[in-house]
Amino acid sequence: MQLAAHLCGTRVNEVLDGEDTFVSTLSQLGFKRVQINATAVNGVDTSKNATSAQAVAKLISRHKDLEFILQKNEETRPLWEGVLLSNDEYCGDSGKLPPNVTMLVDESKGTGVLSEAWPTPPDGYNIGYAGGIGPANIKDVLEKVLEAGNGREVWVDMESSLRSSKNGTDVFDMDKCYECIDAICSAEQFAHPEFLR
Repeated sequence: MQLAAHLCGTRVNEVLDGEDTFVSTLSQLGFKRVQINATAVNGVDTSKNATSAQAVAKLISRHKDLEFILQKNEETRPLWEGVLLSNDEYCGDSGKLPPNVTMLVDESKGTGVLSEAWPTPPDGYNIGYAGGIGPANIKDVLEKVLEAGNGREVWVDMESSLRSSKNGTDVFDMDKCYECIDAICSAEQFAHPEFLR
């Protein structure tokens, strides 16, 4: 299992400032991926998105052991486009992301609204898909995402649809995760892991 740290609020504001004290602890805690949710709904000062691309790219270059995920939507465009179109020692060639960066297409900005379209990945980098994906629709969404991917490596991200209220507490629901695994395997997209049978 690969753990992904989903940064919001203060932690994203730190990243936008190039401050990596917190990010530096993540690898030691077992995290391999870091999702930067630079949106207002996630408590971020989005006015910094336009001026933070180089600071974020420098931070990313210091943590090659982590894969960074930038949310790709209209609100975050100044940040991801700044990283993508830069041509320097931190970002690499214009039009390509650093090797440890990918993007997550999510116009719902983490609010769990199902996307109306699943775009084909651009030539210069890989993308994942999010927005309203969950146990009830993962089978259909995955078919559409794989078709849009046109043979490229793609991935999906879910969070709000994998939460439940148990004993009056909001929890990440592993039962819902297993429902997704079963749906994907029953669609014969992947073989069912033996350890989950």
